[in-house]
Amino acid sequence: MILKPEVVHVLEREKTVCETAIARLREKAQPLEKQFGWSTDAFLKLFNSGEAGDEQEFFRWYALAEAIKDWQTTYEKIGLGQ
Repeated sequence: MILKPEVVHVLEREKTVCETAIARLREKAQPLEKQFGWSTDAFLKLFNSGEAGDEQEFFRWYALAEAIKDWQTTYEKIGLGQ
């Protein structure tokens, strides 16, 4: 199937929006990674298993990690995966 140029343009724009959102969210997670010495992926495993603790920063970090996952899923679903 050949996509119309307009559709390709919209998909490319959405790709850029996703990339930008992911990059900004990762920038926001970076200080938490440095502060606690975990990657966001490692943190998610600890948080989801109940081993990370219940500090307020962890809930913010969790929200950032989930938002990153959501944007990555969107990016992959539009057919332009990373």
